[in-house]
Amino acid sequence: MENDVSIDKNKSKIKSKIKSKIFFQKCNYNYIFFLCYMIFFFLNTYIGFDNYPDKFESISSYIKKENLLLILQLMHLYTSTLSNLLAVIPYFIRKRLLAKNENNIEIIKAIDKKETNDELDLIYNDIHYIESEKKKKKFKILCILVGVLDFLQKFPFVLFNLIFREKEFMIYSFSCIAPFAIAIQFVCSYYILKIHFYKLQYFSLFLNIGIFIIILICDIINATKNKLDANTFYIYALNIIFLSIELSYGKILILEGFLSVYLLMIIKSSILIVLVIIFSLIFLIFDKDKEIFKGVGLLFSKFIFLTIANILSHFLEDLFLWLIIDRFSPNYNPFAIIFQEVSYCILDAVSGVKYSLEVWDICLRIILYVISTIGVIIHNEIVVINICNLGSDTKYFLDMKFQYEELYAQTDNIEILKRFETFEEMEDINEDNENPINDEMNNSSTN
Repeated sequence: MENDVSIDKNKSKIKSKIKSKIFFQKCNYNYIFFLCYMIFFFLNTYIGFDNYPDKFESISSYIKKENLLLILQLMHLYTSTLSNLLAVIPYFIRKRLLAKNENNIEIIKAIDKKETNDELDLIYNDIHYIESEKKKKKFKILCILVGVLDFLQKFPFVLFNLIFREKEFMIYSFSCIAPFAIAIQFVCSYYILKIHFYKLQYFSLFLNIGIFIIILICDIINATKNKLDANTFYIYALNIIFLSIELSYGKILILEGFLSVYLLMIIKSSILIVLVIIFSLIFLIFDKDKEIFKGVGLLFSKFIFLTIANILSHFLEDLFLWLIIDRFSPNYNPFAIIFQEVSYCILDAVSGVKYSLEVWDICLRIILYVISTIGVIIHNEIVVINICNLGSDTKYFLDMKFQYEELYAQTDNIEILKRFETFEEMEDINEDNENPINDEMNNSSTN
């Protein structure tokens, strides 16, 4: 009897949760990686941002003015390339910690060796060998692809100053770039990672596409008034597309290749170094002034401690971004994108940079960014909204329904079993949001 009472109480609790319009997921300790990412991204941006004029002044007497911006972009490319190599340190530390339990490792190796010897006698195991060879080839191709994508997402900024030597690469905060990046990341996850979208995910995707279109219209109007360079938007778009694809394929390598984040960063950095060396050699051959790499050397020698700090902060920023991808998914990257935009805005405000945007335009953009952030939260089911039955097929809602149905197996009470057999209770759950009178009718019928 007491068991039946507790079942009824649990049943009523679950039912009240299912009827709720908003669900909040439990806090996850892995969210600490977002805080770490925010700290090191802001630090890395500040290191480059705050010392930007000093770098110009230190080499302006040795280098032509038209080459200064290109030298800074190349310096950024080299430091970001070298930074990922620091993943070697945590990789070997982790490997050493895992190797402490030598007995278990030896047992596993012995079992694997025995299984391998046993399987060699079987003809049909050739299929498994072929499949493993295919996986190895796919793994190698994906590693190369991620390295190439990493280079392609960094190279557009260098390309901009290769073509437009004296133009500074800047764009005002709260532009259409962030909602575009969010929408692209969702699309890449859908097509590359085959992540299934439910009602809330589609709602969030179309919400961010709508916000992107609204801000894009504002950007076009602002560009025509103030004669802004549209090439800046194109370069940013290329960077965003390649980065989104890279994160999606990187997640596949972590899942299917059983790679640690540290090993992935090492492999990616190794491929990136080769591509950067090839590009540098080609550029060195065709460079007429022969002073670009001289300027890079001067910057490194004059700002050696700052460069080391930049490499270290860039490594930690990338590390925590990939840890977020590992623990969650690339669809959590939009949180980082939104924080980047806020960081740029804060740094611009501190340094006194003024935009040619009107007050109403800035306020509209901030409001739309807040809505976009809410959309990202909804997309990742951190908060589940069950208005118009939007949350009915989310993981949280389905878990609640499963717990509700599980009570059927925990009771011997004939009355409760009958109610489950006639599906009256489950009909209440599905129809309460549409017709709240059903609950009263069911209560009166049971009485």
